[in-house]
Amino acid sequence: MAKTFLRKVASLELEEQILNAGAAVALVGVFFPWVGGEWLGGETVAYPGFRFYTSFLGIAVFFLELFVLLITIIPLTGGPALVRRHNRNAARLLATSQATILILASLSVLTKTTLEFARMELRFGIYVSLIGSLVALLYSFLRYQDQKRREVQDLFQHPEEALLVPLRPLPPQSSVQTALPTEPPPPPEAPQPEEHRTHPHL
Repeated sequence: MAKTFLRKVASLELEEQILNAGAAVALVGVFFPWVGGEWLGGETVAYPGFRFYTSFLGIAVFFLELFVLLITIIPLTGGPALVRRHNRNAARLLATSQATILILASLSVLTKTTLEFARMELRFGIYVSLIGSLVALLYSFLRYQDQKRREVQDLFQHPEEALLVPLRPLPPQSSVQTALPTEPPPPPEAPQPEEHRTHPHL
């Protein structure tokens, strides 16, 4: 089962693989420390994305990135599609853009916190989530643009194909000649008048 799933993942397009890898990295980054240091009272602390002042933002980022992954994973495992194929790229672009905005908002809040508490500092977890989310956002945008380009091409190709009339191949030269009408035969010659012999009167 695992080998079959990995084979299906490997058969995906390169952009599709990078997009999902970025979402997975962003999701894992939520579990790593986003901020840490010496808190009030001299206690050394480290808070992941699920805790501290940005806990709700971290939870939202987790579910958004998980949604992006499930759009690809569930159909590969034989389950029903969460989003229709036509709307898949738009949904992923919307989810990754929201996740990126929330991570940037968390980064802003935690940066302000580190300025107020000199012994607190940003940790690598938030940067991991930010990089992964930016990669997923970039490739979601590329996939969405590619889909729109194909739709425009299809829109302009179908009317032309409907107007095109297939040309019939010309018959061979011999059949063309035989098909041409032949000249009518000349009219028959008029019969010559009969000669009547005259008998002398006796």
